[in-house]
Amino acid sequence: MAVAKLSKFEFLWKVMNGPALVPEYRFHPTRKWRLDWFHESGVAIEIEGSIWTKGRHTRGGGFLADMQKYNALAERGILLFRVPAHQINLQWLAPIYDTIQRGGSKTYRELQTEIQNASV
Repeated sequence: MAVAKLSKFEFLWKVMNGPALVPEYRFHPTRKWRLDWFHESGVAIEIEGSIWTKGRHTRGGGFLADMQKYNALAERGILLFRVPAHQINLQWLAPIYDTIQRGGSKTYRELQTEIQNASV
């Protein structure tokens, strides 16, 4: 049986005993946007690659598309942490871990409660 290889992020998160995260989480009802990682407390993690090589995310169109996506996250009360792919280390991951341990996004949790309590 083949063993799945963990990414550097997954490996360090596991070493940190980080809480379960949902990979490739689709957060928007109509757009096909996905988050690299999402925690149920309203914390999102995006691993940003190709920063120095003029990748899609650092060129005009990709940069503007990311701004739309990130603004949609803010509108929903989701906290976004952006981690450069070439610097996945404890210095970048510790604040994410700490934020989740403190309860994540209060705004996100409040919005979820409002949705659940809304009458149909």
